[in-house]
Amino acid sequence: METKKSYFGCRVFQRESSETVAFFVFYARTRDIKQWVGIRRVEDHSDGTQRLLRSTRKKAITNFLKSDPVNTIPNNILLAFEPGTVKFTSLQERLEEFFPDQDLRNDCEDRLNWGCIEFSYKNDLPEHRRPALVVDGQHRLYGISEFADENIPLLVVSLIDAPLSEQAFQFVVINNKAVKVPTDNVRSIIAQIDEEKLQDRLLKAGVRYGNKSPILREINDSLSSPFKDLLDWSYNKKGTKLVPLTAIEQCLRFLKAELPSLEDDEDSLAEVFCAVWRVIQKSYPELWGKESKLMKKVSINALNEFIAERLKFAWEMGLVNIFDPHTIERQVLNITNLLPQQFWEEEWSITIQDNANVRKLIKADLATLANNSRTKEPWMKDLDLPKVSNSVEF
Repeated sequence: METKKSYFGCRVFQRESSETVAFFVFYARTRDIKQWVGIRRVEDHSDGTQRLLRSTRKKAITNFLKSDPVNTIPNNILLAFEPGTVKFTSLQERLEEFFPDQDLRNDCEDRLNWGCIEFSYKNDLPEHRRPALVVDGQHRLYGISEFADENIPLLVVSLIDAPLSEQAFQFVVINNKAVKVPTDNVRSIIAQIDEEKLQDRLLKAGVRYGNKSPILREINDSLSSPFKDLLDWSYNKKGTKLVPLTAIEQCLRFLKAELPSLEDDEDSLAEVFCAVWRVIQKSYPELWGKESKLMKKVSINALNEFIAERLKFAWEMGLVNIFDPHTIERQVLNITNLLPQQFWEEEWSITIQDNANVRKLIKADLATLANNSRTKEPWMKDLDLPKVSNSVEF
């Protein structure tokens, strides 16, 4: 079955050169756009321009919209129609008949033309063969489309009759030229408004402001976070305040060090961290959220490091996609299944202190514990920390 589409907007030639690729700019509903837009990813096609879709980043955009009903995304997505895909019909003369006293071209007489584009497509086409392809904004498109409460209009800038070489060029330029705005510049812009209120809204939406990261707030507040209302800091007004904030900060730093792809992607970092610890929470439900060895800072950091080191290996071997929380959870479950709860319940031979030596001892015992499980040995064999291990002969 073939579907026909038509959109009203303006065609723009930005440069004077006859070889310039034209833009067509218009608004459309996000879920409508998704029906005919595709993605050609580099891991699937040698001529692809898009990188792997990160479900973590997509979810962050959906959460941004959920966090406040006044949050909007005014910036556009960039699409490309390949040569011969669309037909442009000018409506400029007809519009000027109705509005003779209005400059409809905004002083861009020879560059701007109002009208419609038309194209058709088969509904069963694979993604990479659809009429238009995403050049920039795939996470925006997918994240907004999955916001169930509204079918949001999205600004589209499309390249008309754009060969793959032009699509690749634009993708590289956009991704290499992006520069974060310094906080001082932002402060000069918002000097006349309530900065504290702005900061609160930004953090709630998952956006960093200055040296304030939204990650800790998300870990404290999110319903999907195993540490919800457990962090010991002034922001937590109603929770248990069981886990030191420094424990979480140290965990996040170690994850970034082991998985460098998360270094500049705080949305994914938060998702990975929560995915890891959701499994741990479910693996030890009797110990979670209570005074226990497991919930001590040194134990949290040791277990986090133990698992992160194995996730790094699995990522490098292609066994897990760190941008997919579900595959992370499966991988972590394989690890925690080797670590019996008795290890955390038995009395230990040392006083639990937050230092590197104790953390090292815990990690060494976790490695031995996992090996005992794999080889069907008694769980306490050759462990250094549990007192029961020292009283049993093997």
